[in-house]
Amino acid sequence: MSTEGYIAKKKKGSSLYEELHLEGLEVLQKLSSAIWTDYNEHDPGVTLLENIAYAITELSHKTTLGIQDILISSKGEPLQSGDHGFFIARDILTTAPITFDDYRKLWIDQVANVKNVWIYSIDDYDTEINNTKGLLHVYVEKYEYSLNPDQNKKEDDRIIKEIENIYHKHRNLCEDLYDVEVYTPLTITVEFKITLANTKQGEEVLATLFHKINEYLAPGVRYYSLHALQKENVSVNEIFNGPQLSSGFIKDEDLKEPMKKIVISDLIKLISKIPGIININEFYLYYEDVKTKEKKIIKDTFDIPKHTTAIVLFPESNERLLFEHSGVFFKPDLSETKRQLSFIQSLDYEGFKAASDSSNSIPIPNGAYYDMESYYPLRKQFPELYGIGDRGISINSDALRKAQVKQLKGYLMPFDQLMVNFLAQLNNIYKLYDVDSDTYASYFSGLLPDIDQLQDLVATPKHADSGDEVDTYWKNEINTLNDRFDDHALKRLHQLTDHLLSRFHETFQTYSLSKINSNSYQEALSSERFEKELLASKRQLVQEYASISYTRAQSFNYQNALETLNNQYPQFLPGAFRKIGILMGIKEIGIRSLAKNIQDSGIKVHPRTSNIDITIRQIDIETPFEEIEVIEVEKIEIQERVEDLSKVMHYVGDEDMILNDILKNGIISENYKIKKSKKDLYHVLYQRENKKSNIVHIARSHDLASAAIQKAIQYLVDVSQKSEGFFTIEHLLLLPPYHGKYFGFCFDFSLLNSELSLKLVHTQQTSCQKRDEIVTCIVNQLLKQQLQFKSVPKDGKYQLEVSSDNGKILAISKEAYSSQEKLQKMIVILENECSEYSINQLEEIVQCNVYYGKQSVDEQFFSFQMSFIAPSWPVRFQDENFRRIFENTVYEQIPFHIKSTVHWLDYDVIHLFETYYFKWLELLQKEDKVEARMYQAYQIITMLQELDKQ
Repeated sequence: MSTEGYIAKKKKGSSLYEELHLEGLEVLQKLSSAIWTDYNEHDPGVTLLENIAYAITELSHKTTLGIQDILISSKGEPLQSGDHGFFIARDILTTAPITFDDYRKLWIDQVANVKNVWIYSIDDYDTEINNTKGLLHVYVEKYEYSLNPDQNKKEDDRIIKEIENIYHKHRNLCEDLYDVEVYTPLTITVEFKITLANTKQGEEVLATLFHKINEYLAPGVRYYSLHALQKENVSVNEIFNGPQLSSGFIKDEDLKEPMKKIVISDLIKLISKIPGIININEFYLYYEDVKTKEKKIIKDTFDIPKHTTAIVLFPESNERLLFEHSGVFFKPDLSETKRQLSFIQSLDYEGFKAASDSSNSIPIPNGAYYDMESYYPLRKQFPELYGIGDRGISINSDALRKAQVKQLKGYLMPFDQLMVNFLAQLNNIYKLYDVDSDTYASYFSGLLPDIDQLQDLVATPKHADSGDEVDTYWKNEINTLNDRFDDHALKRLHQLTDHLLSRFHETFQTYSLSKINSNSYQEALSSERFEKELLASKRQLVQEYASISYTRAQSFNYQNALETLNNQYPQFLPGAFRKIGILMGIKEIGIRSLAKNIQDSGIKVHPRTSNIDITIRQIDIETPFEEIEVIEVEKIEIQERVEDLSKVMHYVGDEDMILNDILKNGIISENYKIKKSKKDLYHVLYQRENKKSNIVHIARSHDLASAAIQKAIQYLVDVSQKSEGFFTIEHLLLLPPYHGKYFGFCFDFSLLNSELSLKLVHTQQTSCQKRDEIVTCIVNQLLKQQLQFKSVPKDGKYQLEVSSDNGKILAISKEAYSSQEKLQKMIVILENECSEYSINQLEEIVQCNVYYGKQSVDEQFFSFQMSFIAPSWPVRFQDENFRRIFENTVYEQIPFHIKSTVHWLDYDVIHLFETYYFKWLELLQKEDKVEARMYQAYQIITMLQELDKQ
């Protein structure tokens, strides 16, 4: 039945208040029907029920407000992206450039005068030789090319510099920029005879013609607004998939490949569609030969030279530009044409950049502020007859009446407190999910709004006389009671944070890490402290998830390596490294010196004749530990040191593992015993399993000895936790300059035929790309049997010289042969078998090498490989289960195509590694220190290769 034209009558019991009231009456009738027969409105019980139902209705109303209203009211200020792990689409769906198209979009968007960009890997993926992978060559096409060579070069240098800077800020793991080149212009001139319609002006048509031809030869990249893409039914995930751009969005399909061929017929079809053109009588394109500078006509088709962009120049003369208009022939006014062309180009540019002024982000819904904790007490809702309101009762009332009023007030206080606590919980919902919080409360309580009028009902201590003291006392009592019920707050906060993480499909291995913590630290690190530290790590991951996910495949910017890797700037670390550290509960995630942490810890390691002792200075309770330098562990004999055991903890252990041993076993309280000496001193004995005990400390009392043990344990725990960390090395960055002459190759034909004991090597070291070109040329011409072989004498022997079909020397044999006959035999075998080889076989026998002085390294070592260096001495890091989880986490977080290896090193090896590592980082950004950098890099390479062998 239609209800149009009138308001439908509300059904009985359809509101929450009525439902609560009716349900309450039913309960009363069931429970008290034998003694209570009057359920009408004048009954005090019914009055109480009505007021409670009304109060609950108000609470229910606030809980049904929009979540944005509740959160903004709870926070007290506008919501921001990242609150509670809720990020706007622009922050959470975008990602730093990963694909070539991502980089192209970023450069086109952020570098002025860049019309298009193309990226190519310098290694040819069709020829999978064992060379270095991950080096990128970038080519740039500009909007405008200056006719002044100096201005053109200055503009090119600016563009190249900006592209390099942007790339290094967004460089992916195990990739690097090989070179950036700007396309050179190929200037084209136009001649034509065109018939126009009566309604069109020749200058406007000519301007449109120039613009259309240039767009055909070098099309620009168009931007789209969020609204425009949504109208095309493009999903939000797809729209925001890619880097953050400042001018809207770019479609992948608009990123065209460079124009390779000019087809005159296509151009004529394009021009004929320009409004106002009736007939094209003549149309010619001319280009200037780059080498001869001759003007040549383009017939039918023309192949554009590689790495050049064809541009139609605005004519200096109108001599060969002829229009026919109503039987009249005329030449266009070039100044008017230029004005019209500028107008068309500005309109087109605005079309490309139109999205920059649009709203291209999905905003956070606006919420309304409400006073969530406002509450009107039940007692004030009762009729004045009850005497419990603000006006109270008559001063002439007897003592019994006054007592009854107090009794009813006291009876209502728990109801009001329950309502107030509920609203406090609702008002603190923001804090429950706040990942920036460092509190550990999951229940909240509030103060009665009329507590100042109920002070005579509060049993306060005798010293609480003033109203403020009574309020404070009542608030403390409520908070104490609240804390008593909130004894599982940590567990609930973990569950809430796990819920936030689950939206990103992330999880912590809470149980495993908890067991590892228990096994490693035992009682030295309480489970509560561990749970708090783990909760902080979970909150940190949610808090940083937008930046971590944005940079998940990104590496660090080695152009300012020391600043980036400094622990003061952990936000600049790659997202994958930060995420690994957070997931493993590592407190200090920045890449820093781990050996220096031991040096600065106050621990001293002393070499001895048969073993090593380790000392923690200033263990006495009255003074803190002092920071003392570390003596590097060496296997040398020195006189045994005499320490004042009242001020130190002096341990003795095995030479190779004392640091690991003391950090692991020195935190176990069961390993310490206190024994009183005859001189009324107390000796602290330290004994590991199946080891002889030794005196590590002497105190004046049992309490001081116990305190010293606890201090030492906590100190060792802190040292262990501060030592947790790891280094990362991208093998690609250990290469020498890519353009330098450090690269070579070797073809080992004996791998194909045991009788063919022939190795072809480079004639001289070249750049990385030049070497690849030579190797590719050898492979291709060997298969086509186009190579030329020549025997050349050398030191009384004969060496094979291999040249290309144009006579260019490509390679020589690594070894010289004793006679021409032996060499000729090798040549015959090679020539006879060339046709039988496949390209895959030839690719497998070539080894590409990089040279550090006379030392060579196989380039497979540098291709998409990373090494993680972690210390072996922190307590958790000694646990095999932790190492397994850490390594699995590395494999999960590092991109699939990158091979990652984790090495666990002792203190002395880490100390040596850091000597090379930080010096190499310092030299990485200094172009004038190439040889010094290569030396440090080679030391790291040899260490990593040795670790791989082990």
